[in-house]
Amino acid sequence: MRWPLASIATRLTIGLGLVSVLVFSAAGVLLHRALQAELASADATKLRGKVSVVQHFVDEAARAGDWSGLFHHLDDLRIGHDGLHVWLIAATGESIYGGPPTLPYQVDALEAPLTAASPWPSSVIRVASDVGPREDLLRRHLTTLIVVCTLGVAATVALSWFAIRRCLRIITRLSTEAGSISPRSFGRRLSQPAEGLELTGLVSAFNHALDRLEAAYGQMQAFNANVAHELRTPLAALVTGTQVALSSSRSSDELRELLASNLEELEVMKGLVSDMLFLSRADRGDQAEGLEQIDLGLEGDKAIRYCEAMLLEAQARAERSGDASVLCNPPLVGRAIVNLLTNAIRHTAPQGVIQVRIDAIAGVVRLYVDNPGEPIPQAVRTGMFERFNSAGASRTRARPGHGLGLAIVAAIARMHGGAVFSDRSGTDNRIGFTLPTQQSRPAQDDESALG
Repeated sequence: MRWPLASIATRLTIGLGLVSVLVFSAAGVLLHRALQAELASADATKLRGKVSVVQHFVDEAARAGDWSGLFHHLDDLRIGHDGLHVWLIAATGESIYGGPPTLPYQVDALEAPLTAASPWPSSVIRVASDVGPREDLLRRHLTTLIVVCTLGVAATVALSWFAIRRCLRIITRLSTEAGSISPRSFGRRLSQPAEGLELTGLVSAFNHALDRLEAAYGQMQAFNANVAHELRTPLAALVTGTQVALSSSRSSDELRELLASNLEELEVMKGLVSDMLFLSRADRGDQAEGLEQIDLGLEGDKAIRYCEAMLLEAQARAERSGDASVLCNPPLVGRAIVNLLTNAIRHTAPQGVIQVRIDAIAGVVRLYVDNPGEPIPQAVRTGMFERFNSAGASRTRARPGHGLGLAIVAAIARMHGGAVFSDRSGTDNRIGFTLPTQQSRPAQDDESALG
């Protein structure tokens, strides 16, 4: 069951609804308090005006000497003002005018001394106004505000839901487009939206991810095809040889020869599977382990001695120059040097001299092999470190190898934080890799480094 709050439109609508509640509530409270303050200020002003009128009546009565007329004017003052109360209170607290000097319930009151011309020394004027009508007005205003704010919140939520649903239609469309992409339609991409820069960036990033995924998928398909091609030949030889051996009786020597031939083919298959497993580890991001501080010059000499038989067969010669100390996995780096040297031997004419060079420059060690020969075409140079790339050579037993040698060199360099390179130096083709002189990974035992 899908939780309703998982919807972006629902969450945005709820968020806008909460914001509108806060905004309308704050606005309503501020308006109500402003009206309350304004009414209180108006009532206070009215009371001060009434006090001034009473003072004026007292002054007139003092000039005319008609104090009985004062009380008549005070009675007239209250006509039309039901909530208005006026008292003249003597210094003793007795009421001169207005009845008992006690304040009614819920009134605003103001007192002021009478003028010296009055016949009641130290007496005061007390004017009070009933706040009931004001409170009734405020209650009605508060009720109106609540109704208006509630309707405003409801309208905001409804309009927000409608607007958000319209704005999110593009996301629904992009989701539909993304759902329609399958391995059979890897070339399809999300259409670029014109509604906003945010979605434009997201769609571009998604399309770039699809580009990388399509390339990886194509590489995987090519890899599978190449693996099938490489395994088919030895398997066919094994099946054919075994069928021939079973078709008639064979001597023990003939059977031994057949088993030896089968073992040779099985060793080829074993090496291919080991290389593929090693490349798979490198593709997962595995880093080189079992790091040791070694002299690359010694590893280069060991690689030359290892390839001595191939050099004699090819009537070529290999020399090493330069040296550097680096923290690395010795078996892996040794394997990379052997692969570079083996690749150079295969493409070097008789009597050629192959150079294994080591240069240390600015915290990076460059280890490369120079061999004389025709320049490598750019198309070949671009893909020479890819899997099953045999640099144009046909896959035959006359040309040993199955096109993983340089791919393994690239994987070893990557596992050490380095990179591979290929260029031309004079009359030589230069192929090699770099290694950082400093490694931060802890040394651990490497399992089956040479696979």
